[in-house]
Amino acid sequence: MLKKRFWENDHELIPPVRISKETDKWKRIRCDDNDDETNEDIETLYSNVMQHVRKNYVNLTYQTIVDTMLDIKCCARCIFRFLGIRDYKCYAKSEEVLLKILNRIRSTLQEDSQHPSTNILLSKTQDKPVCTTCFDLIYQADTLECLWPIIESFNSHNFQVKTFNLSITLPSGIIINNHSVKVYIRQKFRERNLTVDLSNVIDLKEPFKYLLGWSIEKELDLNHSFQSPFIISIEYYHGITQQNHLILTRIPSAEFKLKKVRMKGKAVWTGDSRNNIIAALEKVPDSDFISIGNCPPLEEKERWKNYFPILEHSAVYVGGRYIKLSREISQSPWIINGERLAKTSVSECSGEILREKFRCDDYNFVAAGREDVNVRMLGNGRPFYFEIINPRKPFLSQQELDDAQKEINETQKDLIQINNLTMVTERDLVIIKEGEETKRKTYSALIWISKIVTPEIIDKINQYQDKELTINQQTPIRVLQRRAQMIRPKIIYSMKAEALENHFLTMQLQTEAGTYIKEFIHGDLGRTKPSLGDLLDCYADILALDVLEVDLKWPPNNN
Repeated sequence: MLKKRFWENDHELIPPVRISKETDKWKRIRCDDNDDETNEDIETLYSNVMQHVRKNYVNLTYQTIVDTMLDIKCCARCIFRFLGIRDYKCYAKSEEVLLKILNRIRSTLQEDSQHPSTNILLSKTQDKPVCTTCFDLIYQADTLECLWPIIESFNSHNFQVKTFNLSITLPSGIIINNHSVKVYIRQKFRERNLTVDLSNVIDLKEPFKYLLGWSIEKELDLNHSFQSPFIISIEYYHGITQQNHLILTRIPSAEFKLKKVRMKGKAVWTGDSRNNIIAALEKVPDSDFISIGNCPPLEEKERWKNYFPILEHSAVYVGGRYIKLSREISQSPWIINGERLAKTSVSECSGEILREKFRCDDYNFVAAGREDVNVRMLGNGRPFYFEIINPRKPFLSQQELDDAQKEINETQKDLIQINNLTMVTERDLVIIKEGEETKRKTYSALIWISKIVTPEIIDKINQYQDKELTINQQTPIRVLQRRAQMIRPKIIYSMKAEALENHFLTMQLQTEAGTYIKEFIHGDLGRTKPSLGDLLDCYADILALDVLEVDLKWPPNNN
């Protein structure tokens, strides 16, 4: 049983199974515009195919290709592929219509009767021999049997999308079988002292994706688009032939070598990718391939199968600014060795509500810098964005985002507040990244010094109210485990102090991005020079720190 997320439909999520009713199993999804295959449609198709055949083949060539493939029980759609017919609307016609057209052309060119295998291929669909070149994949591409797993998965997850793109992985055995058929056809031509060019054979994936895509469009009311952010990925396999490519290891000319490696503690073979198999086959002479006894391919007893389809929407992004009111929560989950060191985080307080609104798998939280757990983020907040991973509802209106922001602020009112929540684009994200290096930040600090605070001390600090101070900060001790050891020059653009009682004062500082304020105050054992203590010739320490402003225009479309 699959784990059910709270946004999915109420029914149990069981992996889609193959259609149980034979009558439904083979039902075709009408992919063309008409509900019926009219005589006019068939005549037009016949005329187009006949024109293609006369242009590209002599009579005997056509008959040899068609007869050879019918002899080994290839389906009509695969024969159209081997004839190089690229009008994919032809493939939307039924097997019966396509076989009639093939035989009609055959009889026209050769004044011959139909091929004896035609009646076998026109038998009841479930009794028809399995196609040796596609394992019935393209034959069933527009049937409920092929489409059902995708329909079930789509409806279970309730994606709210208008377009889709397809990612298809076909069984590796198809590569070997298709090559074997090509070799077998060339052998038949050699027996007649003829040659044939099979370079225009169409890859099975092209018409298959076309038919399956058309079926999805009709059944799910979606539009196919190569630029769609919503991708339906499905992998098909054929257990009996999935190791057939290993015959290449017995052919020296193939130069096909496999290597055993360990991955995740298991021994696996590498080097048998589809590209490697195709490259190896291109090196093998037909005589070498025939010698291993796999030509023509054996009659198949089993049809294709599929793994559970994967439906994914590319990430969308939502940006805003957050105010952190608590000195007890971190920016992101703070967990070390399985122990949570902060009770919650800014990302969790807001992200979990957004997860529910977008119905996503997960999210990533990115902000323009970060403050320590015991530092508040005040003012108009720190810029941030969420990367929403695989959202089922990828498009939220501004009103829906305003409602989500209100819900976050009401439920987390003592911890955080969110403002300016809006959708942003992936191109906008560079603003956050660049802002980490270029933005200015304004701080307010409560400070203790070892001297009694006097007007002279305040004046020493306030002389930098309109004057820059450059400091050199060696990597702070507290971050050495995650940052490189080096000296970084930083600019403090302004400082202004106000005296409190005795040893206490407050300071407001505007600094360059990346300045460590705490270390500037207490000196970090001499690693920051000059520190505030150096300037005042005393010991200094920081008791509380707030970020008042992060000077960065974000979100970019916020007025």
